[in-house]
Amino acid sequence: MMKTIFITGASSGIGKATAELFSANGWRVIATMRNLEKGKDLTELPNVVIMPLDVADSEQIKATCRKVLETYDVDVLLNNAGYGIMAPLERIPEAEIRRLFDTDVIGTMLVTQQFIPHFKHRRAGAILTTTSLAGTIAFPRDTVYGAAKRAQEGMVESLYYEMKPFNVAVKSMIPGGTKTNFQTPLNDAEGYEQAAARQRAYLLDGNAEFPLPNEAAQIIWQAATDGKDQLRYPTDSVCRKLYDQYLTMGAERFKEYFSQLLFE
Repeated sequence: MMKTIFITGASSGIGKATAELFSANGWRVIATMRNLEKGKDLTELPNVVIMPLDVADSEQIKATCRKVLETYDVDVLLNNAGYGIMAPLERIPEAEIRRLFDTDVIGTMLVTQQFIPHFKHRRAGAILTTTSLAGTIAFPRDTVYGAAKRAQEGMVESLYYEMKPFNVAVKSMIPGGTKTNFQTPLNDAEGYEQAAARQRAYLLDGNAEFPLPNEAAQIIWQAATDGKDQLRYPTDSVCRKLYDQYLTMGAERFKEYFSQLLFE
């Protein structure tokens, strides 16, 4: 019997790479996105259905999820839609803060809510959420985006316990720097130019470019199919190294190390 994955933010980057990989492995893919035109090439792949979904639109979330769950037995939900802001907190307008949280945090929660009864009823499946290394390691100019990603991590960890009695896996997919067209409509480095350059070098970890989204898609495939009771999955080798470094050092020691790296 064909398995089904539902993906938000599937028109580009990690979402699109994941849609392509699951389709290639014989899954049905419900690929959702704000602009269907951007993802129309996905319809050329076997068993891919594209549907409109703006996760900042709560009525559209209800309508699209209801239609999908009436039609398909979804095995995996991948919350992937989102975007970033990189700027000092003092220069981020209130409207931009609210818009990002509406998309990255509240949108993710509202989509997840729609699927919880389905997964509890079938007593199987997985809820995956693309968070970020910024949800674990704090970076300058990431006050809003980092806070949103920590909120997602908090949701994932609490939901893990809520879904465990129903045999439903809940997992966090953690990309670091990834070579995608990830949207950062506000990118302001004024006053932090040196720190921004050093942060980029740190995230590249000696590589010429960031990992491709295909690498993240492979880890998402692993998380969806490995049957492991594992909460967090760094989605590429560089991110895994930096994530492990942070956990090994602990927050206080890492703070000292990273401050020197950025500013001295």
